[in-house]
Amino acid sequence: MIRLLIIPLVMLLAQPDVPVNPSEETSMYEVRYILGDLNTKVAKATITTTPTMWEEKDAYKAEINIKVQPFFRLFLHAKYFVEAFVTRPGMQPLYYSTSSSKENAWCRYSEGEEGIVFWRHYKKKEPKALIFPNDGRTMELVSMLYYVRTLDFKEGEPCELKVLIGERALPATLTMEGIDTEKYPGHRAMFIRFVMLERGIMENGSGNEAYLWIDADGSRIPLGLEVALGKRGVMVCNIVE
Repeated sequence: MIRLLIIPLVMLLAQPDVPVNPSEETSMYEVRYILGDLNTKVAKATITTTPTMWEEKDAYKAEINIKVQPFFRLFLHAKYFVEAFVTRPGMQPLYYSTSSSKENAWCRYSEGEEGIVFWRHYKKKEPKALIFPNDGRTMELVSMLYYVRTLDFKEGEPCELKVLIGERALPATLTMEGIDTEKYPGHRAMFIRFVMLERGIMENGSGNEAYLWIDADGSRIPLGLEVALGKRGVMVCNIVE
């Protein structure tokens, strides 16, 4: 569930040269599951971004709160909380943490040989510390959600990246397919196709392909996301405020 909301992502071969420097912002989203005639609300989420400091660096603090609808708590956790810090400006990753009743995890980005330290603590298993090279193309999903907002995309040119999911850094590509002026009235949205090459973003491994819309003007706020689940339908996340 947490992966569904925060996959809006990416970065890499394109260079981060679009200035995005919000003073403070709060966006609300609704997550829905669609299968045939079934169209039901799964959760609501709030993303807050606030200027702050992180270890004497100018930074943004991101907080994501997800509340799951009562029926879906039979399959998912009732609440999820994510906190992250990215540089200000530039939105380069600094730190990330998430917590639920299932597990806790944090990720710290460092320079030099230490690279990226990704630490996971499972409630019923021994904690694990995983180290990945900090090559500028490897991130967890929340940091990518912010970094993608700074990129100068070229239509049709795929970007390559690695996504930290579970205990692996998984290869993926992302391509800006064009500008969509109909999906979200009043917005010019960049329409982005995201493909995981080895497995999907969902907990069960499904969801190899997703589509992301981000505002092409101004602050580049993510507007929506769709994750195709094959015969199991589609998960949709749309901004509501």
